[in-house]
Amino acid sequence: MASVKMGVAGRTALGAVFAASLVATTAGTAHAAAGESSAYGAKASLGPVTIAETVKSAFPGGPPSANLASLTLPTIGSINAIETTATGNASDGTTHSTAQTAEASVNLALATVSADAITATCDATPGSTPVGSATVTNGAATTPLGIGDITFPANPAPNTTLTLPAGLGEVILNEQIENGDGSLTVNAIHLNVASPSPFAGELVIASTTCGAGTADGGKITSAAVDQDGEQLAGVAFELRKPGATAPSCTTNGEGTCDFANLEPGTYELCVTDVPDGYGLPKPRCKEVVIDGNNRLVRFVIPGENGKKA
Repeated sequence: MASVKMGVAGRTALGAVFAASLVATTAGTAHAAAGESSAYGAKASLGPVTIAETVKSAFPGGPPSANLASLTLPTIGSINAIETTATGNASDGTTHSTAQTAEASVNLALATVSADAITATCDATPGSTPVGSATVTNGAATTPLGIGDITFPANPAPNTTLTLPAGLGEVILNEQIENGDGSLTVNAIHLNVASPSPFAGELVIASTTCGAGTADGGKITSAAVDQDGEQLAGVAFELRKPGATAPSCTTNGEGTCDFANLEPGTYELCVTDVPDGYGLPKPRCKEVVIDGNNRLVRFVIPGENGKKA
């Protein structure tokens, strides 16, 4: 292979870039897409009682948090100390949302549904299925005569479904819904009241939704210079990562070539071929960590008989 050398001006400019470090972080990153998350404290459509999603938070767009001291469900009860949050990281694509309440009590005449504290959470990370959970402290459905009373598990498994006493319907605890866009919705309590109750309908307490975005893609610029610091064309590189196919590139007339749109992780950048008259550097491989940044990695190629790895 033939080498291409640059003049004094090119050598001076490249030397300034490489002076600080052999593996340097450079400005600029690939564009990431933010995920989305949201939460609300409660919504209801129980007979004459209708309440739209309330105490709402959202990411992006906000608000990132919301709270309400007490929500009245006219004639049937209340939900106290409602707090919600929805956050995300535009760089790494992660999102998180929470919804929690203190005391909640709903009197449906034939039975009362209550809990001391209710919480739902949802977390999403690019490349992984969103995960969520819910807790219900001292939850129960009780009747005036204590017939058929039930207690709720404090840490219910996803989609735990219990039959309400007096034929009122059912309650779903830690309801988890996989949405069509890949996001997850977690409802801590989803009460379904059946007809002919005058309160037929549904009540959701503490709801969260989260969906991941995409992380910043990183870039590695491979650079080769000779022992005089002159840019060197025709040097072949391979980028290795366990379990992945190793892409390759060959330096151009400016002595560089790029590996772009890289997922976060640890890579090994190796010189695999050099022009005639040059030898492989020692070491010929360098570890490079990508976390949404751009990296410039320099190799000095010694002048000796060329050989191929």
